[in-house]
Amino acid sequence: MNSDEYYMGIAVGLAGEAMLRGEVPVGALVVRQDGFIAGRGSNRRQQDRNALAHAEIIAIDEACRTLGGWRLTECTLYVTLEPCLMCSGAILNSCLKRVVFGMGDDGAAGSFTNLKSDKLLSRTEVTAGVMEHECKLLFKEFFTKLRSERKMCKLNFTEVMTDAQTEVTAALADEIWHEFFPSILSAEQIDYMVEKFQSVRAMKEQIGSEGYKYFLLFRGRERVGYIAVRPDKDGRLFLSKLYIKKEHRGKGYAAEVFGFLKKYCRGNGFDSVWLTVNKNNISAVSVYEKRGFKKIGEGVTDIGNGFVMDDFYFQLDVDAK
Repeated sequence: MNSDEYYMGIAVGLAGEAMLRGEVPVGALVVRQDGFIAGRGSNRRQQDRNALAHAEIIAIDEACRTLGGWRLTECTLYVTLEPCLMCSGAILNSCLKRVVFGMGDDGAAGSFTNLKSDKLLSRTEVTAGVMEHECKLLFKEFFTKLRSERKMCKLNFTEVMTDAQTEVTAALADEIWHEFFPSILSAEQIDYMVEKFQSVRAMKEQIGSEGYKYFLLFRGRERVGYIAVRPDKDGRLFLSKLYIKKEHRGKGYAAEVFGFLKKYCRGNGFDSVWLTVNKNNISAVSVYEKRGFKKIGEGVTDIGNGFVMDDFYFQLDVDAK
């Protein structure tokens, strides 16, 4: 049998791998009583775009598959960070005998130790603080680097005005739409909508005669995404497009976009920003709600060729400051 420090060292290594992928550094493994490692996991929420992809959940899932059953009564879970409420439920339901964690999650109302008074969880043995220093160092390194990147890499908003810029924006639209929307729309509808609304021809028409303004988003010299807005006669600004490339999502750029839009509204006399979003675009709906947008309606729009847009309508009021 190896020591708790031995297995926690493996978990720390898994956490380091998560950090290299841009994830919050959490690693976990499930070890059977005889020392056999039945499951490993590291945080994959950003990579999988899945709120459930915590290191503990992944490790428990793999252990159940490896051992051929959901009862892990003779196993210990090693994890670098104290389990959250969701993972505590997984620990309970998998009947883990023991939990060993490194760094405490101070102040988390749903943390594992705060739930230990529950009779259902009281049967699980807990050892805290194993290799706590190493776990804390990983977190410190990750968040120090993250704050530095966000401080140094502000977005630059470049208005699309030339033919070359329009071609670049259309190519970016084609790339993002075909990467993001297959889980929501059919391939035929994506092709149709890109050609109808996001081709070079369509963008030139929107900019030239429909009052649209397109902006390319840059971080340094790197293209991050693009937005499009259109003034409405009722004093609102319509946010027609907001698309960010896959590798740049989850880095806080949406907040910068909304800050830019608020300043744009104040400088041009608009009292609110409104938008439409596909009802099945759950991630975008979550972002808008988090940023203070309120749902003001919904509707189905016929866009031709047998296709429709089934959308929610959201609005954000902009104060005068």
